[in-house]
Amino acid sequence: MQQALYHPLHGYYARGQQVFGAAGDFVTSPELTALFGETLARGLMPLLERCPPRIIEFGAGRGKLALDIVSMADDRLREYWIVEVSGGLKSVQQSTLAALPTHLRQKVRWLDQLPDRLEGIVLGNEVLDATPVRRFRWQPTGVEEAYVQTVGDHLEWRWLAADERLRIHVTGLHALYGPWPAGYTSEWAEQSDALVRTLTDSLHGVVVQIDYGYHEALYYAPHRSDGTLRATQRHVAHSDLLANPGDQDLTAHVNFSAAWRALEDAGGTLEGYVTQAGLLMGLGILELAQQQPDLTDPVRGGHLRQGLNLLLSEADMGEQFKALVWSKGVELDESLLQQALLQYDRSGQL
Repeated sequence: MQQALYHPLHGYYARGQQVFGAAGDFVTSPELTALFGETLARGLMPLLERCPPRIIEFGAGRGKLALDIVSMADDRLREYWIVEVSGGLKSVQQSTLAALPTHLRQKVRWLDQLPDRLEGIVLGNEVLDATPVRRFRWQPTGVEEAYVQTVGDHLEWRWLAADERLRIHVTGLHALYGPWPAGYTSEWAEQSDALVRTLTDSLHGVVVQIDYGYHEALYYAPHRSDGTLRATQRHVAHSDLLANPGDQDLTAHVNFSAAWRALEDAGGTLEGYVTQAGLLMGLGILELAQQQPDLTDPVRGGHLRQGLNLLLSEADMGEQFKALVWSKGVELDESLLQQALLQYDRSGQL
């Protein structure tokens, strides 16, 4: 999964522009409507009075979220850093952000590795789901782990006995959420949890991560017997994970309970866990929509309402996507973001 997604020449994200949008494989929230980024900017700008005046974005895609946030920013935002390991995506982002006026474009800076200190607001949209996972299978004879091997000119799965670390972890999950049927298959996002700890270790500020996923009891429920690991190509999700390596996306849903434990282990404070709809509604997306001059236009207004519906609908992104927000060394007291989190908080599920 690491190689298929992130190989510098042949990995999926090295394809750059081809990944995103209607002509690519999937559409992210910022691509649907500028209201997504503008609403987040409305909630984030006041926080820059409480922490270093910088936003650090991971997984910036085509740069659309950065474009919309920086366009709405005021003098409270001094810097916008994009951490990007893909040269192909970096050039796409630079092209997107070229639309900014010079004085705003000068705030944007690219980094190809994690900075030593994360001071400010750390933002990620659909980042954690793209971290490589370990795939396991529960059998009466013990826990197995999936490996990939080359056979002739194609790839095949090979299941081997799990190492001690994975065996202990999966056995603990089974004790909590089983019994599972023989052959029950799922994932452990060990690298995702490690990323959350790393972000929190060096944090002085606030982290906002938005992604699709579940709390742990639902993630490992007995009926979810084939896990969440999926491939996506041309807007169609499927389970042929080994087909066309480097030409299809590979993702797994986020275990938000595990992310919560990881951030607290690193000294972070959970501020809230809400649905995407709850976060955006709490930050006033409907008020911003009412102010759009295109709202009454038959075509542009229709596109705007369609994007808004996808972002907020319980049957779509509104419920499937969640926002996990945490802090370290910064108080969110009485901020617009804290009010939105408190109004729609689902932390009790974690």
